[in-house]
Parts: sequence; C-alpha cells; structure tokens
Amino acid sequence: SASTAPTGTSRADSRHAAEEHLAYVLRSASTGPESRSARVGDVRLDFFRGKDFIAAMEKQPEILDSLCPMKENERVACEGDATRAAKMLEARIAHIGGLLLHRGYVVKCERVFKDPRKGRTKLVKFPHYLQKSRDQTFTVDGFYAWMYTPPMSWASVAVSAAFALGVVLMCLFPLAPIWFKKVILYVCLAILGTFAVVFSVRAIVFALVWIVLGEHFWILPNLTDDEIPINELFTPPWGFDRSAKKIGLLQRILGLSIGGAVVFGLYRVAPETGGARVMTLTAHDAILDMFNLKGGPKQLGGAMNTTNETAQASPNTDVPIIPEVNVTADANETNATVIPSLEEILAEVGEDIEDDEDKTTEKTEL
Repeated sequence: SASTAPTGTSRADSRHAAEEHLAYVLRSASTGPESRSARVGDVRLDFFRGKDFIAAMEKQPEILDSLCPMKENERVACEGDATRAAKMLEARIAHIGGLLLHRGYVVKCERVFKDPRKGRTKLVKFPHYLQKSRDQTFTVDGFYAWMYTPPMSWASVAVSAAFALGVVLMCLFPLAPIWFKKVILYVCLAILGTFAVVFSVRAIVFALVWIVLGEHFWILPNLTDDEIPINELFTPPWGFDRSAKKIGLLQRILGLSIGGAVVFGLYRVAPETGGARVMTLTAHDAILDMFNLKGGPKQLGGAMNTTNETAQASPNTDVPIIPEVNVTADANETNATVIPSLEEILAEVGEDIEDDEDKTTEKTEL
C-alpha cells in the first residue's frame, strides 16, 4: 500500500494539472469558445455558451483523449455508426464540462430576463445580465461564467505598462508643443465630424425610404446596438427592420409635410455661403483661443511670456524701462506722460535766461 499511495497521488496531481491546462487553453481567445462579458450579481464576468464550448472542444481531440479517453470497443463501435459517435462525443464533452464545474473553474448561470426586450421577437444570444443557476450540471443550452483567472503573461504586462504610460502622457499634455495639441484637436474634430456625417446620411436615407415605401431601412443597422461586439457593428452594411410595423400612406404624407416645413424654415434662416464661411472661421478661431492654441502657453509660469518678451526687448537691466505711450487718434491727447530729453530741457532753460536778461536791460534803460 505504501508503494501505491504515491502513484495515486501523482495521478491525481497530473489530472488536476491537465484540467488546469484545459481551463488555460479555453480562456484563450483563439482556441477557446466565444465569450462575452455580463454582470453576474454584483460582479462582471466573462461567460460562454454550452454550444460554443462543444464546438471548441470538437476542434481539440487530443484534450478529449487525455481527459476522457474512449475504450477500444467503444471506439470500434463508433467507427461504423455516425449517430452513436456524435452522441459519444457530446457525452465526453459534457463530462469535461462537468469537470470544470466540479473544480470551480466555471459556474453555470441563467438569464435574469426570460422574455425578449420590447420591440424584439427573440432573445439575444449573449445577455448582459446573468444569475447563478441552482442546477450546476453541464447542459448544451446553459451559460457558464469563468471563475478561473489565467496567470499574467508578458503581453498583459506590456499592455498594462502601455496604459500606465498613456496616463502619464495625458497628464503631461499641457506641456506638449502647440503643433501636437493642434493635431490632437483636429483628430478629435475629425472623429466627431465623421460621426455627424454618418448619422446624418443614415437619417436622410431612412427618411427617404420611409416616405416612399413605409419601411424601416437602415444603413449599418447594428451601429447603435449595445448588445453585439464591436467587430459586428459594421455588418451587415444595410438592412430592413422586419420587426417594425409598416407605416400607412396618410402618416407618411403627414410626416413629409412636417419634414418639408422644417427644411424650408431652416433654409430661410440659414446664412449665405459667405456668411457661413465667416461663421466657420470664427468658430475655428474661438476653439483655438479657448484652448490657448493660437500662440504659446499663456498660463505656464504666470506671466512668463510677458517677462521673456520684455527681457528680450531690453537686455540691459541697468537702463530703466519706459512704458509705451498709448496715443489716440487725436495727436494732442495721450494716456501716458512723455519724458522730455536733456536737450529740450537745456533749450527751455536757455530761453528763460534770455528773457530775464531782456527784462533787466529794459529796466536799466528806463
């Protein structure tokens, strides 16, 4: 018995290691089942569907043979019966799913909202809200939330460091050069402008089709759907909303009348071409002025720019700085006192002395 105990322990350890390796492999986005994020209670977890788990395990027969091997007679019997082979494969995959549940790597969940959302005819594939199920046996139609956290890889460390560096760079954005700030501003404006153009075109095409056919036709129909992943937002490129009710002719005529009145009113109050261009340039200058992008940074170091300009204008600190004279349109009016030169002062003194001598001579003659 002493010799068999270590063997049994080593087998259990190797089996646990194989199960942990399976969880690590299935957590990968390339080899694992398709997963989404959902709120389970008070936490947000990644989850997958039972049918996607079966599809992922069918592509990895070596894991099936290591964790749930088939006996030779069963293998021979399944070779000539496709139905039996399919059932055997599903049973083996369900057994491996049960192992993951037993080890606590996943937990079975169910939908919080059992009925379709208003305006839809069927439930979404990946719900946003789940709750833990009482039945913790593996089934094809179940949802399974991941409780296993894989070890951090070097790629995760690099991504985390990149995010930290990005935060530091955003904090240093006020110290960036003016040209870099302008690039960021124009990129943001370009993104906002792209969104505005796309949504405007969608609205115009929808209105035209709605008026002519009474159908709900959308360009990029999944663009505003928050229940699908990002890689499916732009597919399909267009489509009809079959769940929406078709609009009658009278309602379409009324909508056309209201829309035409709104467009006519906007046309009457819209500025001319030259006026619109001036308003655009004014708005552009206002945005640059709001972010202090017309010149150098104005707030950095208080009045640093003013001090530097003054120092450059008068490098000799011993010479007093004379304030500029703000001369108005009238040459006789001034907002500052003009300091006369030495020659002007001596000339005035000489004139006073000559006047006093002339007055003395006149008195002597009298």
